[in-house]
Amino acid sequence: MSSARQRTLLPHALAVLYGAAIVFASLQPFSAWIAPAVDAPFWPFAPWPLRWTRFDVIANVVAYVPFGLFIALSPRRATPRARAALAFAAGLTMSFAMETLQMFTPPRDASLIDLAANTFGALAGGVMGGALVRAQRLRGALTAARQRAFLPGKLGDFGLALLALWLVAQVNPGIALFAVTFGADQVPPAAVPPPDVAFTFIEAAQSAFQLLGVGLFVTLLLRERAYVGAAVLVLIGLALLAKGVAAILLLKPSVWETWLKPGVLAGVAIGLMILMFTIFLPRPVQVATCAIALLASLLLPVVAVDLPRAPLTIFNWRYGHLLTFNGLTQSVLLLWPVLAAAWLFVLAGRPRWGEP
Repeated sequence: MSSARQRTLLPHALAVLYGAAIVFASLQPFSAWIAPAVDAPFWPFAPWPLRWTRFDVIANVVAYVPFGLFIALSPRRATPRARAALAFAAGLTMSFAMETLQMFTPPRDASLIDLAANTFGALAGGVMGGALVRAQRLRGALTAARQRAFLPGKLGDFGLALLALWLVAQVNPGIALFAVTFGADQVPPAAVPPPDVAFTFIEAAQSAFQLLGVGLFVTLLLRERAYVGAAVLVLIGLALLAKGVAAILLLKPSVWETWLKPGVLAGVAIGLMILMFTIFLPRPVQVATCAIALLASLLLPVVAVDLPRAPLTIFNWRYGHLLTFNGLTQSVLLLWPVLAAAWLFVLAGRPRWGEP
């Protein structure tokens, strides 16, 4: 395999998207900014003892591990030690910038403990990246599988990064499968009436549009159409697995019927049937259908403003980092159809795109 074929911008794309997610999660909700008190010390010099909890430290470490991993995998040629050092420097810089900006947001608390936990997480990710690069056989197998199965080049890399972003957002157990919006903060749990026929129809339509759009997105990323059915089923299985594991570990035992309601199941079945038909259409038609389906799934709730949306209140995260992750995943799912539509626009403009 030539060096040109081994080049990939997938780690770069994942690092950029994950870095943007860190900025969003660190500064959300981007309001109530005020200047620090004149006599307030710069946050690294705050008096001890500092406030901290075991959960916050673990969350801060884990949050920066993927960032360090993606940074470490970005250089084409570097020693494992240099990759770990680069991840350490990037994590330290990112965390220091976020903690400094949090001085201007009263709900946040800038702390040296957070800085140390974030930097340690990035360093751990960098060490993992260096170890992965040293594993020549594993790295070669992953590179060959990526080149063999998916659209080559930079466009394929960014498409895979977007698909990974969608899958990570499914970890939030408070969002139904193949849903884009939900009204967890709009309707008190006791006030949510039983779903009616109109609500079930809207829920099914949104799930169908979302599955069709994501399924076609996967279709356009794959080199072989024969793998589409298996790829979509694996995607659904991974999304459900992520929701179940997150619910069990973080909050409450998972309730599968909460994510697989009649409307959702009907929408998934309809979306799969339409997808099985559209994968045999010409690729320009697939691009247009994919963009229409994704944007329709995003705009459909607008026509159903007065309908109850039955929030998944038992999984609505309202504490600390969980609250931040809740808002982040909702925002990602709202923004993802737009980013995917932009990717489709670029894909459609490429000459001889989609050819082996």
